[in-house]
Amino acid sequence: MSLETQAPASVDPLTTCFVACATGHEKLLHSELKTLGIKRLRIRRAGVDCSIGLRDTYRICLWSRVANRLLFPLDAFKVTDEKNYYSQLLTIDWSEHLSEAGSLAVDFYCADSCITHSQYGAQLTKDAVVDWFRDKTGSRPNVDREKPDVRINVYLYKNRARVSLDMAGSSLHRRNYRQQGGMAPLKENLAAAILTAANWPDYAKRGSTLADPMCGSGTLLIEAAMMAGNIAPGIYRDYFGFLGWRQHDADLWKEVLDEAQSAINYEQIPKISGTDIDSRALAVARENIEAAGLSGVIAVDRADFFESTQSLSDGPGLVVVNPPYGERLEKDSEIGVFYSKLGRSLRRFAGNWHLALFTGNPALFHRTGLSRRVILECTNGGIDCRLFIADIPPSAVGEVSNQSEESDVAPVKSPWEQATENRSRAAESKPSSKSSAAATESAPGVGQFQDRLRKNLRQLAGWAKSAGITNYRAYDADLPDYAFALDVYRGHNDHGEAEPFVCLQEYKAPAHIDQVLAQRRIDAAAQVVIETVECRPENLAVKRRERQRGESQYNRLEKRDLYHQVAEGECQLLINIHDYLDSGLFLDHRKVRQWLGKVSAGKRFLNLYCYTASASVHAVTGGAVESVSVDLSHKYLEWAGRNFALNSIDTVKHQLIHADCRQWLADYKKEKSAFFDIIFLDPPTFSNSTSMDEDWDVQRDHQSMIDECMSILNPGGVLVFSNNFRRFKLAVPVESKYAVQDRSKWSLQRDYARNQRIHQCWFIEHRNQ
Repeated sequence: MSLETQAPASVDPLTTCFVACATGHEKLLHSELKTLGIKRLRIRRAGVDCSIGLRDTYRICLWSRVANRLLFPLDAFKVTDEKNYYSQLLTIDWSEHLSEAGSLAVDFYCADSCITHSQYGAQLTKDAVVDWFRDKTGSRPNVDREKPDVRINVYLYKNRARVSLDMAGSSLHRRNYRQQGGMAPLKENLAAAILTAANWPDYAKRGSTLADPMCGSGTLLIEAAMMAGNIAPGIYRDYFGFLGWRQHDADLWKEVLDEAQSAINYEQIPKISGTDIDSRALAVARENIEAAGLSGVIAVDRADFFESTQSLSDGPGLVVVNPPYGERLEKDSEIGVFYSKLGRSLRRFAGNWHLALFTGNPALFHRTGLSRRVILECTNGGIDCRLFIADIPPSAVGEVSNQSEESDVAPVKSPWEQATENRSRAAESKPSSKSSAAATESAPGVGQFQDRLRKNLRQLAGWAKSAGITNYRAYDADLPDYAFALDVYRGHNDHGEAEPFVCLQEYKAPAHIDQVLAQRRIDAAAQVVIETVECRPENLAVKRRERQRGESQYNRLEKRDLYHQVAEGECQLLINIHDYLDSGLFLDHRKVRQWLGKVSAGKRFLNLYCYTASASVHAVTGGAVESVSVDLSHKYLEWAGRNFALNSIDTVKHQLIHADCRQWLADYKKEKSAFFDIIFLDPPTFSNSTSMDEDWDVQRDHQSMIDECMSILNPGGVLVFSNNFRRFKLAVPVESKYAVQDRSKWSLQRDYARNQRIHQCWFIEHRNQ
């Protein structure tokens, strides 16, 4: 029966059952159960409650690709001690579920309760059931741990017991097609969860192909084919827990099973193929594929994805990969090399395809050089894992195909790889003690970095709280070997929940620094930041900060389009930590923005090179009667518009203008419009946009720009001039012509105490006023 076709309503009474799944899969299971036509659903930890009848019970056990078990409740009660637990089990009428000639098994889980040992709890449960039958009938059921007629499930937490029957009998991930597993096989329901989260069912409906270049024992391939062919995942099983249950309806089960058989459609399965370098794994994959009845549907072959000479065919489609985890590579240093090579191979052989990569080393995904987003977080074999989704760009023209096997530094870097040096390198998992130890070993000094970061956060906490500051710089190249700047923003996620968003910006290392060691330091630092700041991995962006040329400051690094709302005083502003080099809010200008908000009441305000217009938001919120904000970037003006909307700013009185600032000033002077009371001028160091008549150099051109601004500044007004060119010198004629105050030191707050050269700032006024 198709998952999309709702079964006839059950005529038997509805019972609230619990469908269990792996932690992290709850939403997937909830969606799957809705697709099956199950109603009255409620997500709980590690599962979903649902009100179902007998037909629904059979359909869930047969059709659920994500679930582990289906628990049918018998009783729930408070437990005071072992004797009390035993006596309450005797109140259940066990003959409704099991005959004295039948068999049983018990799964018992306990925590924070008077019964502290699960094996003892299981024995006590079994004794109570057996004694109940012996007292009633003089006979007793047997114990069968493998395929009992009834499997009893008991969950005892804080002395509250829930007694249920396990309708699956054994975990539903056991599809019964797996002949052997590989070195580290995925469970079948985890593979199904990966494919579901990656939207494979929709790809399959469109006829898109699927390829797994590291297919191992073939689990992902088989699950993908079963999804596409509408093959019920439990159709090959010969055992379910309800088959020996006394309330089992054999005719109804046969009806549900026949519907599933008739729903199979092999013809709608698109091309699915896999390769692997391990011939033994491929032999296992072929056995598993044959057992699943899919030999003519799935093609597997031996190939080394890193050495292949052929691109994936019949695409673009979906590439799904479960690469080896750190435990399966010989050295910690090899893991980073592996991911760098994987990224190059994906671009070379799978350009324009979509990628779903499930990994136990999420902190190293950035080494692939691909933009990504996390759509699934769970564990596999006790290892924290993430599922990443990415679009694979085509390989750059002229990219070298044979990369070095000994180093993850390519002999010749492609233009794509050069560009991705500035991309976000988010550390995507909270490190376990094992991963932290590995990072410390491979990156000397990371312990000192963590100690310094903790100290900084401790020292800044009181100051930030008293000043009402929620966005600040927490670390700025305090240690020479860890030359990073770390900015922490306290924002809100898509659900409106407050959480930290963090930018880790690496200052470009000198050429003589070993690049492999530098990369290890980046990886280790990212793990430390996640653990110390307690941010989610996807909320950490790692970027390289180097000299920007032309319009490179506007260049997009990624395409997530994730904006998060942060507060700065009374203003609400949007940041985007991943897509661009800068987040949309320059924290070093915080005090200047606050000052503008205090002095702008009743004033006309001009913001040149306005960027996302955060300074304008402060001025308007502070009472500016009119404002003009000018920038040449459409993208940042759109962002500014969103900041205005967030603060309910009237865009008639407060204009956002797309223009070259110098040309706008020249045109404005000709119009002889009203002058301004406050002007904020914060130009880039250099710019040569094609939209400009001539390039801009702040050292060369600042004097003429200041003169132009002063020509439209009212007497008694102030021009706030700032830039971040470290070797900048204010022209002598400016100081002789106007009243100039150097406010650089004043403009930087406590979080920039270690880096007071980050910008320079002057207040410039007309003389004799």
